[in-house]
Amino acid sequence: MYIGHYAAAAVLVGAIPGAPIPAAAVGVAWPDLAWPILVMAGREQVTVDRDDPLQRAVRFDSYPVSHSLVLSNLLALVPAAIFAIVYQSWIAGLVFWLGAVSHWILDLVVHRADLPLLGPGGHDRKLGAGLWDLPKTAFVLEYLFFAARVLLIASPGMYAGLLGGGLLLHLFNANSAFGFTRRNPLGTPARFASLTLVGYVAAIAWFATAWQ
Repeated sequence: MYIGHYAAAAVLVGAIPGAPIPAAAVGVAWPDLAWPILVMAGREQVTVDRDDPLQRAVRFDSYPVSHSLVLSNLLALVPAAIFAIVYQSWIAGLVFWLGAVSHWILDLVVHRADLPLLGPGGHDRKLGAGLWDLPKTAFVLEYLFFAARVLLIASPGMYAGLLGGGLLLHLFNANSAFGFTRRNPLGTPARFASLTLVGYVAAIAWFATAWQ
């Protein structure tokens, strides 16, 4: 899931008075900001099928630090505390942490059974509903989920920037849903991880700008 995480950011800034927009924008992205760095450092592993562009062909072999329910959200308390200090408000820290927690919950819908519960350990239970096995359906539903939250929470003056910008970012993932190319243009873990990092940095900047 990508743009769908910003449905959670919209809920947070819309529902919590005084919620700093950057705290929500970075918080919902936090696991996928940490993950590329850990992959490139060799601490977490992903397998990318060069001959299949679809997202369902990507195998997340190991990401117990960035994407476990317990450990990753405990570690997220550290950047949450930093946000609280920077903004001199516990609300900023709470918003960041809730955003990070929401990331795992939403990923649970689309991932296969590869999301760990606890963290490092060979016997950890892994979960995932596997919506990515229906790539076109997943692509459409993710944007509809995002758009519905925006229309319910944002003011009408924000609609163009949020819905249009969100759609543009979402279309960057169209090949992984519809398979326009025969091969995966991001055929290595390093390329896949790098694009993930760039994509979330762009999404953070967009959301922080559009939610004004």
